[in-house]
Amino acid sequence: MKSKVVGVLVCMMMLATIPIAAGLNCEIEPKCKTTDIIAKTTIRGIVLFPRISQDGKTINFLAIRLAFRTIKPDGITHGIVKLHRFQIPKNFNGYLGNYYIFGSFIGDLSI
Repeated sequence: MKSKVVGVLVCMMMLATIPIAAGLNCEIEPKCKTTDIIAKTTIRGIVLFPRISQDGKTINFLAIRLAFRTIKPDGITHGIVKLHRFQIPKNFNGYLGNYYIFGSFIGDLSI
């Protein structure tokens, strides 16, 4: 009986690690820059480690899950990014907390 319970617990623990391992195969790019002055980008999502850069002009953070929408003269780009390091201008309009970001800024989000 004891070995059956231990076997079930081990099996449950192995099944719980599959989604975690599947989500960790994304690459984290260290440098992302905003471009295209005409574009306007709206972002919202879950972030970690928000920091203001040394020169005070940009905010750096690691996006766990970030939804974005960029409106340009040639069309609209939108999507969801997971586990990616971003750099956005400090003068964005919105809210930046320790774990959540919501706001918009002038420029494009290069991914």
